[in-house]
Amino acid sequence: MSKFSRVLWLIFGIALIISGIVAIKYPLNTTITVAYVIGFLMIFSGISSIFYFVSLRHFAGSGIILLDGIVSTICGIVIISNLLISAAVIPYFVAIFTIVRGAVSIASSIDLKKHGYDKWGWTLFSGILTLIAGIILTFNPLLGAFYLSIVLGCGLILYGIITIQLWFAYGKFFK
Repeated sequence: MSKFSRVLWLIFGIALIISGIVAIKYPLNTTITVAYVIGFLMIFSGISSIFYFVSLRHFAGSGIILLDGIVSTICGIVIISNLLISAAVIPYFVAIFTIVRGAVSIASSIDLKKHGYDKWGWTLFSGILTLIAGIILTFNPLLGAFYLSIVLGCGLILYGIITIQLWFAYGKFFK
């Protein structure tokens, strides 16, 4: 590994940690940035689906691919053109995701109990807590934006720490 690659790797790890701290410190800006990224990804996905349709247009049912591409592209444009409104909606998506995640955990715990797993109660407990958190986030969207920023920020910080740790570890092998 070249010295330049190692320096870039270290810079990347530090940038991840700084990005995580910024995400936690500025939840509104983080939510707006997430809205922008989602909008851009939807546009990219939509355009990709449209091109995919062109190559498959002779297959039956390929019209749904075109419809998906058009809808995704339009939704992405709407999201990017209304970032503040989109950022206000994202906490509700976080709340819905959290509620669904809690419900899935509760259902999984019931399955685990049926299969004789003796620690199924922990899954049930965490599912109930997750469900309650989702309900709370539904009624407090600002908390949802804050939650999103904290989770994203912590994830970036941890990824940065792992990256730097691997930088030190692999540095011993490529001197």
